[in-house]
Amino acid sequence: MNPCMNVPINTSIQSEMKISYRSNHLLEARSVLYGAVSALFSDPDCEKFSMFMTSKIQGCVLDACFQLEEQDNKKKSDLSSSFQKLMAKLDKSKIENIMNEFVDVFGHTLSKQIAPYALEHLKNSDIFFRTQKLADLNGFYKAFGMEVESIERADHIATQTEFLSFLLLKELLAIRKCMEKEKEICQEAFMAFHQDHFFDWAKMFSENLAEKIEGVYYPAAGSFLREFLKEEKSQFCNSKELQKSCI
Repeated sequence: MNPCMNVPINTSIQSEMKISYRSNHLLEARSVLYGAVSALFSDPDCEKFSMFMTSKIQGCVLDACFQLEEQDNKKKSDLSSSFQKLMAKLDKSKIENIMNEFVDVFGHTLSKQIAPYALEHLKNSDIFFRTQKLADLNGFYKAFGMEVESIERADHIATQTEFLSFLLLKELLAIRKCMEKEKEICQEAFMAFHQDHFFDWAKMFSENLAEKIEGVYYPAAGSFLREFLKEEKSQFCNSKELQKSCI
């Protein structure tokens, strides 16, 4: 056997290992960021939001932002800078101000433009259509064993992003355990949920928060979500399965 044949083979294997390593870490980073969005738009009085106020958790989220930006260094991104601006407003000493702003933005006189519920952004107001949409969402959650907290509707931004974070972690676990079928199931579920139930309304929601409301915390949270969704769209356009839809 020609010993020179080993060189390209070994190089190819090493290259595939590096790609796999980066891909796995990218899945983990994206999961962290969906989890961060879930916490950011939860009730400021809940435990999930309280945990997000710690510098350790915020540092993990910032690292995840950097990872997404580094994987495509040709493309200018404002993801990490938008989160750093938000971090400056995430301080335990400011929690009362955030709670008051939460009530002002998402209170009883809620505008549909900034409603944190997917169904409020639908043009179809038929009650049966909306009931079916909620049933579809709950069907996704139940199929993957995620229980929805009773205080949040199935179409709430915090619930949906928690589920997307959960799916990415399940995909990562399947990869590490070499469970190809389970990995594909998670990927297909993520794409179906993201396209059919999440992306379009979340994009409008983030833009409206960033541009149309007054406040300190939630406009910044909207800007961060908007930048993250831009990164996600870039991810999808780089995917072979979705290249046609991004033309």
